[in-house]
Amino acid sequence: MVDPINFTNFNRTDIELEETILFGLLVANKNALTTARLLDQFLKSYVPFGENPFQSLKLMDLSFLTDRLKQFGFGCYNNKAKGIHQLVRSGINLRSCTTDDLEAIHGIGRKTSRLFILHTRPNARCIPLDTHILHYLRDLGYSVPKSTPASKKNYEIVERLCIQLAREDNKACVDWDLDVWRVYREKAASC
Repeated sequence: MVDPINFTNFNRTDIELEETILFGLLVANKNALTTARLLDQFLKSYVPFGENPFQSLKLMDLSFLTDRLKQFGFGCYNNKAKGIHQLVRSGINLRSCTTDDLEAIHGIGRKTSRLFILHTRPNARCIPLDTHILHYLRDLGYSVPKSTPASKKNYEIVERLCIQLAREDNKACVDWDLDVWRVYREKAASC
């Protein structure tokens, strides 16, 4: 099961990598803990123990997959089903794919591709620009949007700033990202 609290793991098995990218695709605009629980229940229902999720999900046609996602309460199930359907048939190598490779999959954007790579590969130099990161940058006085930048150019400008701040703090990008996430998650919880 994906653990959103202890998300970083550079030694994932193939099964765990597949679960992690599925989680990334499904968690968009949803609660991470709830999504992890639902994904675990979904996979236990449709993937035989010990089998790679992609193998089983390839057997589902788009309509069946859409109905199952709706049944489990994932929300935005049409788009998410389309993304999963494309992902499991893509032949993507989750150990070596680039952000561009991932973003070619329906429903995987810049934030999700970077979330996956940052937390599955050591020394990754990318940052998923979530609301916590953007809030932190605004608190530091930077003029950044409240939500993830839509344009690739603007995303990369803000991402480079984050990578520079991590370097200045003598931290790996993953550690910098997690530190910011923890602080702002606690602030949100205390409100």
